[in-house]
Amino acid sequence: MADSLFPAVEKYIENEGLLNKMKGYQAQLYRIMGQGSTRAKGLDLPPASIERRIELVSFKPLQDASAPKAIIAEIDQIRRELERELSFLKKTDEQKKLANQVLRGLGVSQSGIKDNRFYVGRLILSCENSGRAWTWSLTPHYPIIENIPPDLNYIQKAYFRAEELFKEILLAPDIFEEKLNLSWLIARHFSTGEKVLIIDVARMFKVAGQSEKFWSTPKKATFVDLVDAAFIANLINWMKQSGERSFSFSQATLHQAHGKHAKAFYLPVNTEGTQTRPVIYIDKK
Repeated sequence: MADSLFPAVEKYIENEGLLNKMKGYQAQLYRIMGQGSTRAKGLDLPPASIERRIELVSFKPLQDASAPKAIIAEIDQIRRELERELSFLKKTDEQKKLANQVLRGLGVSQSGIKDNRFYVGRLILSCENSGRAWTWSLTPHYPIIENIPPDLNYIQKAYFRAEELFKEILLAPDIFEEKLNLSWLIARHFSTGEKVLIIDVARMFKVAGQSEKFWSTPKKATFVDLVDAAFIANLINWMKQSGERSFSFSQATLHQAHGKHAKAFYLPVNTEGTQTRPVIYIDKK
């Protein structure tokens, strides 16, 4: 049972049967009530307290003229408290403080700050949306779990889930090379130029990286939505293997990496993944 954050609102929702009456708003109402799931993709937890409060103050159907005064008053109070908290989260010092608390609580020896980024093992911790959302990613560019609420417990649990997902998406290097070859061939087929963009190959890996179950019975039910980091995770692991590689990469120019229509892909250049280099094309040898 979720904690009661808004006694008047929650009682009103239950007594008025709004979960049944407001069919088009059930997802929002369930989150307000502390049911359903957090918005963090890949994290199997109920919505965090701050997610419930954000949902409540933005939920207009509970704030029209027909709502009881007690409901309006409770929502206004939550709004004022939330605005103060969100203003607090915008501060860089507070973001760093929360990140440091996360790292200390995890107790992983290989962790710290490098290149002004927080890392734990092979994962990077960063925040977006003015401190309202956090991400565990491979390099700063490829998320495993994102949109994590700014809650110490949630960010720490998301780290362990991200590590589990990392292991789940990792393929043996020889198997990945087969799927990389297939991804490249599909991307080459649809390429408009002579060169094959690595970002196109990464997109095609969403299909080529499917399990044998999908390829034996290709249908929606057997298709797995791979996380964005699946390609880079396997590419890094494959590149660590000794022996002749069947593909090479072309370094991106400054314009290709930072121009208006930039299409670069970022490979790590250090163990922690805090530094990257932009590449543009992948060439089959």
